[in-house]
Amino acid sequence: MSTSAGCNSAALRTLRCPQCLGQLNCSDPALAIDAEAQLECTGCENKYPVIRGIPRLLLSPLREALLGNGVATDTDARQVQTALSFGFEWHRFPEMYEEWKQQFVDYMKPHGAEFFRGKKVLNAGCGNGRFAYYAGKYGAEVWAVDLGPAVEVAHYNTRDLDNVKTIQADLHRLPFSLESFDFIYSIGVLHHLPDPRRAFTNLIRYLKPGGEIQIYLYWKPAGQPLKRALLAVVTAVRRVTTRLPHRIVYALAFPAAVAAFAFFVGPYKILRRIPGLAGLAEKIPMKQYAQFPFRVCVNDQFDRFSAPIENRYTEQEVAGWLMQDGLEEARVSACYGWIGTARKPPLGNLGL
Repeated sequence: MSTSAGCNSAALRTLRCPQCLGQLNCSDPALAIDAEAQLECTGCENKYPVIRGIPRLLLSPLREALLGNGVATDTDARQVQTALSFGFEWHRFPEMYEEWKQQFVDYMKPHGAEFFRGKKVLNAGCGNGRFAYYAGKYGAEVWAVDLGPAVEVAHYNTRDLDNVKTIQADLHRLPFSLESFDFIYSIGVLHHLPDPRRAFTNLIRYLKPGGEIQIYLYWKPAGQPLKRALLAVVTAVRRVTTRLPHRIVYALAFPAAVAAFAFFVGPYKILRRIPGLAGLAEKIPMKQYAQFPFRVCVNDQFDRFSAPIENRYTEQEVAGWLMQDGLEEARVSACYGWIGTARKPPLGNLGL
């Protein structure tokens, strides 16, 4: 059974104050996993609650806004809106499917399962915890971070893995020592932030020299007019749906998924079985849902129409992120979006 990430000695050796990166002490190390405790910074003396076994390492006023005790402004308000949207989403789609295993493998290429054993890994934006779960199953020490209430779902879904710890924290003010992770991945998260590039650059600061980073970003499809037209329609609809209450978008996600299966997934399944038409089938948008339960498509339609912020990138733009930040061995590959992976130069290559 997973233990609290807040008050055990291993957690206190790893966690730092997001304000000053000072060490943290626990107000009562004997507290049980579901009890409330408090982490106190030995430097700036900031205090952070541990609620239901999850350290809430956020600075004010962001913390108060996310915990329902205050109101955030400006950029923080957009972050709060986004975090609450995803919190609503993952509380309604908490399921762990066997299909997530292959999806994890696909998103982590070229890194195979053996890559994770013994690595200290940061899951930057863990959602419902499905990728943290498999990174942990493959032997990594995983620190799974999310800004909003989704972290509750991730905590539950990884409850049987002692090597996976869930933390509520901001990717811009992470509660860890600099250069402390062997591998950092952020899948489907950065493109929902107000300033994705700044968040990516900040993640690199927590990567050890010689460590690797992997990101997944939404794409701007090139040479695919049907997909571009579909995305243009989605963008227009989002101007309305992102202003609607979450429960209404949730209800609308079901007919949207039915339409996706009727117009895209169903025809794809038929065409791929007809000799000579398999190539045409592969050009059909949304064909990836043929390999998942219907409810996954519903989940993604809610995601598509509810997330307040959505940025999209070309392959060249993603490559630019990786190369301009001094990373090595950068590569970008397509997987229903762009997967970017690169390595932080070892100490000997930093010119120190």
